[in-house]
Amino acid sequence: MLPADPFFSLPQNSEWNACIGRQSDEENYADGYIDAAIELATAVIEKGMYEKRDTLVLPILYNARHAIELNLKLVIGALVRAGILNTDHPANHNILSHLIFLEAQAVPDELFRQRLSVLRPFICSLAQVDDDGQELRFHENRDGQRSMEGRALANIAVIRASLGALQEALTNLKFRAYSLCDEWHTGTRTTHFSRRDLIEIAQSLPPRQKWDTEEFVECKQAIKERYGIGNRQFSLALDKIQKTRELSGLIGIECHLVHLSDPKAEFLLRQWEKLHPAPSPNDAPYLDYFGERDWDAIMKRRTTEAQLISEIIGELSEEEFADAETVFYLGRDGVFAEFYEKLLERKKVEFRARGDFRQQIHDLMSKTNFRLCFVKGLRTVGRLDLSARLGGN
Repeated sequence: MLPADPFFSLPQNSEWNACIGRQSDEENYADGYIDAAIELATAVIEKGMYEKRDTLVLPILYNARHAIELNLKLVIGALVRAGILNTDHPANHNILSHLIFLEAQAVPDELFRQRLSVLRPFICSLAQVDDDGQELRFHENRDGQRSMEGRALANIAVIRASLGALQEALTNLKFRAYSLCDEWHTGTRTTHFSRRDLIEIAQSLPPRQKWDTEEFVECKQAIKERYGIGNRQFSLALDKIQKTRELSGLIGIECHLVHLSDPKAEFLLRQWEKLHPAPSPNDAPYLDYFGERDWDAIMKRRTTEAQLISEIIGELSEEEFADAETVFYLGRDGVFAEFYEKLLERKKVEFRARGDFRQQIHDLMSKTNFRLCFVKGLRTVGRLDLSARLGGN
């Protein structure tokens, strides 16, 4: 006996409950249709469903086509919301027109354009047989003509192999669009180059002090040829690179922290090392939670910790320590260097509101990954020499 609602009734056993509607997301649609196409094509072949080839090939191809449409719309929407595109594509189901729209925008990011170009053969193939999403769904098109009249055969093994490549292309384009939107908010870009492009350009340049050499002239010519730009676009790229902390570090330009000096940063790391000495060969590789506690050692550590914190308070101001903490979190969380100053101001406000400098020091100095993330953060904000001295490469 069927339930009152044959599709949306929920049994007590929730093992096969799926999230839809308000618990779903645009990506569920975009990813789901290509997954369905692959699973269906695989089932036909692996189960030897020869009798169903002629019927299942249609939903397989339609799901692939619909996945392309949904992913292109998802990407365009993300770029519009980020301000990378000024206008959206008209609402229709023409996947080729969506591709042409994105190509015409000349999105300022080489990797995005490359990944978009990978989709072109898939889109052109399906657009030839179904330009508006009708012919793979209905026996007759809107003109009353037989759908796909010019085609007679399709090979499901070929389709399945292509679906895997299509899925990879869609995923790569989607995630590059997401990354580009994140980078866009840093403001590190030109009308021709994204932040990622500028990083690649900076990595290909000689150090700043060698820009008057023949090596720089050769690099300049190679960059202009690769990106098809002139001297003006090249100069704009150089200006942006030199004015951005992380990118300027790639050409050997040192940037200083706002408050924290090198000697005080080194002092802070020495204090941390006293609390986290390198393990000896005889130390257990893990903490034995069920073993007996060495209470004398615990009390000794607490005394040492209190003394070290007092020494930090005597050496660093709250602003200097807030600077160190900001750099640590930049490195730990992979935050763009462009947000360093803004996050530092926010951290100083947090310190004043909390009003417990000792506890703030305790929280940071207790982190076992302080050295690793602090050094990484220093590289991110362009404090290269200090990063190298404290353990960076």
